Amino acid sequence: MISIERGIKDMTDKNICQNPKCCQSNSLDRWNKKIDKYQSRKAKYKPRVNEYYRSVILEYFCTTSCAWNWAENNLENIIERKDCPNKILEKIIRQ
Repeated sequence: MISIERGIKDMTDKNICQNPKCCQSNSLDRWNKKIDKYQSRKAKYKPRVNEYYRSVILEYFCTTSCAWNWAENNLENIIERKDCPNKILEKIIRQ
């Protein structure tokens, strides 16, 4: 049995959403009150925590919508083995 605490205890282990356009959505959970700006979210799941629901995509993206948008913008580069964007390590803040 998996402990729920293990999945939500330490949110800092989550990746940042890898879609650079994540911060463009005007949703309340993207709003940072401290800096008065929208920012990208963290991924939905921590890497390799949830053993029953294995969605590797949601270990790198906050929603399937963000994942699909990123894939649409990068699919040709991935298939052709061209430049692929670097992993985003810090939240993107919309200016």
